Amino acid sequence: MKDNTKILAIITYVLLVASASILLNDIREFDFNQFKAFQNWTSTVNKNESWFRSENAIKWSYYAISVGLFFLRGYLIYGFAHFLPILKEVELGHYFSDKNIKNFKKIGNVFITYTINILVLRYFLSALNADSFHFLNELKIEFTFLIPAGLAFYILAEIFKRAKETEEENKLTI
Repeated sequence: MKDNTKILAIITYVLLVASASILLNDIREFDFNQFKAFQNWTSTVNKNESWFRSENAIKWSYYAISVGLFFLRGYLIYGFAHFLPILKEVELGHYFSDKNIKNFKKIGNVFITYTINILVLRYFLSALNADSFHFLNELKIEFTFLIPAGLAFYILAEIFKRAKETEEENKLTI
């Protein structure tokens, strides 16, 4: 069992490093010079049109949504990092520890929070593009995987909690 958890830990580390490097590369490729152009938006704004429909507002929205997406991808990587303490506890033989229960709940929270926030940001992005069909495709993609996975981790946390209670009751009866 110890060898299997070592292999799983190595796979988890590789996935975390690969995900973080992809995120850092995407951030590096993102054009942060846009921010300098936005600082002087008042000089280019048309006073006769609504700010919410102006080109500057749309550019700001894309910029803010992109930054939000970067943050959320980092948050998802943070969620995956909670697998490592679970593997460590399993390696030590503490299958039903409080740490595992808390980590399963944290992973479930991260997955569900990530999915809901991504859907909100993608909705705003599709609203800017006036493309509701694209949003429906995103809805299918996000809900197909991460919401059920988040709920599964909540269920695992509850199962481990009940197993821990049963294990403690069994120790008292012996």
